Amino acid sequence: MAYKLARCIHAYDFAILEMGLYLDTHPCDTAALQKRQELQERRAALVAEYESKYGPYIVTDKDVRGDEWKWVCGPWPWEYERGNGNVAV
Repeated sequence: MAYKLARCIHAYDFAILEMGLYLDTHPCDTAALQKRQELQERRAALVAEYESKYGPYIVTDKDVRGDEWKWVCGPWPWEYERGNGNVAV
């Protein structure tokens, strides 16, 4: 499931990038601006879903605190039970 969700996020990343390129040449297209906003909101929801089930989607500055690399401290995606987001023991 993690793979399918990540692929869906990647598809939204592509669509958002393409909408940005379109808007570079059509900056006054309000329908395109609205569509890009909708895509960004849906992507954010998918990333939140991914992170609630499988942990961080990407490494960010907040994963680096002091002398600890937080990225590797939590469960890995394959350590979650399928479908329920609980850590398998």
